[in-house]
Amino acid sequence: MARVSAVRIALFTALVYVATIILQVYTPATRGYFDLGEVAIYSIAALLPPLANAVAAGVGSAIADLTTGYGYFAPGTLMIKFTEGFVVAYLMRKLAPKSRAGVAKALSIAASVATGCAIAVAGYLRLSGLAEVSSIPIEIGGHPIASIGLKLYIPPATWIGVGAVVTAILLYAVLVRGRENISAAVSMLMGGLCMVLGYFLYEYFFTNPIVNHLPPIQALVEVPVNFGQVLVGMAVALPITSFLREARGSED
Repeated sequence: MARVSAVRIALFTALVYVATIILQVYTPATRGYFDLGEVAIYSIAALLPPLANAVAAGVGSAIADLTTGYGYFAPGTLMIKFTEGFVVAYLMRKLAPKSRAGVAKALSIAASVATGCAIAVAGYLRLSGLAEVSSIPIEIGGHPIASIGLKLYIPPATWIGVGAVVTAILLYAVLVRGRENISAAVSMLMGGLCMVLGYFLYEYFFTNPIVNHLPPIQALVEVPVNFGQVLVGMAVALPITSFLREARGSED
């Protein structure tokens, strides 16, 4: 931490903040939101040591909550994103040596399967059955646009298929597309799992029942959403970290 200047940490903290607020998709079931913060957190992990990356990830994300109307998430976000940032940067360095490629592959398989199972279970238990999809009314130039409402039945087996597809995508992304950069891919996936679990617990035990007076079980709804953040973060950050490593003359 002492080897990284405060200016650099502040710069990367601001980068995480901007990435988090540039796109926010509201999730009614938890009153949280989807964002692109993982893109910045995973990318700068290749440039910062674990503790510095953790500070940038936690502080930048928490400030985003405070300034965009989600202040009740800020304490949890500070701890959750701090942990995620630390895990990603730490594992990037520990798994980088080629002698540990086998360990990285084993972790990638386990994490990919765990991710698919988590999505399948969350969807099966909470997101199956009759669902109503609707758009939020929007005004353009003072003229309202009618919202669209649609009811459909989602069979429980659908989520088993979704979980299997997600597992296959992750395995492909890590073991095939990410084979030259497997340590970074596995690091992002493991850090992402920490984030998903952290928010589920925070929403289940605190924000849903105490702050927002919502059923705790609705925290499951955000599990697939947060996994989506992980996937988007990996998809964008992997090419960036690969470029950064090549520019620095390092090898995975």
